[in-house]
Amino acid sequence: MTARVAIALLFGTTLAGTTLAFGPVGCGTGGDDAPSVDAAPPPAGGFAGMWEVKGLTEDVARGDTRSIEGTVVISEKDGLYTAKSELETQYPSEGGAIDTDVIGTGSGTRKGNVLGGTAETQLVIGTVPGVQTEFAFVPRTVGPRIQSTWDAHFRRDGTLVVQLENVPLPGEEYSPTRTTLYGTRAEAGP
Repeated sequence: MTARVAIALLFGTTLAGTTLAFGPVGCGTGGDDAPSVDAAPPPAGGFAGMWEVKGLTEDVARGDTRSIEGTVVISEKDGLYTAKSELETQYPSEGGAIDTDVIGTGSGTRKGNVLGGTAETQLVIGTVPGVQTEFAFVPRTVGPRIQSTWDAHFRRDGTLVVQLENVPLPGEEYSPTRTTLYGTRAEAGP
């Protein structure tokens, strides 16, 4: 696994990385992963819950990809969804990929079988290649703040699919990316 990422990027409207304000986002790529009115109905429990997610982030300009994975917690109150996440990824640098946490929160709303919105995230980048950011006494740096537009839906097999379009906030340096996450409901602990 790469770097720890605390993100609320799946469902938010004002924070770093990926906040959700539902609207037509066009994140879909077609097929069973494309959100549409034909998205499968949410399984028992709906979108709310703890999800183990894995996926890829693609640099839109270069086509480079990097894995991203972790846990997303989604809650719902009065039709408003919020999410908090801990994810890990490898952020590209001149010296090679560096363990990176992505930290943020988001919120969104549901329209039919699709959940969508915006979020903001912040990258916490390790300074020593190959050493995770949570390792004691290893220096880390705060990276760019990112704003995302996202949508989420379920496949027919119950897999949660989240698609995000990520861009830098004004004044930040970050190459726009597209992230697709696939999630399964995490089992409750003891």
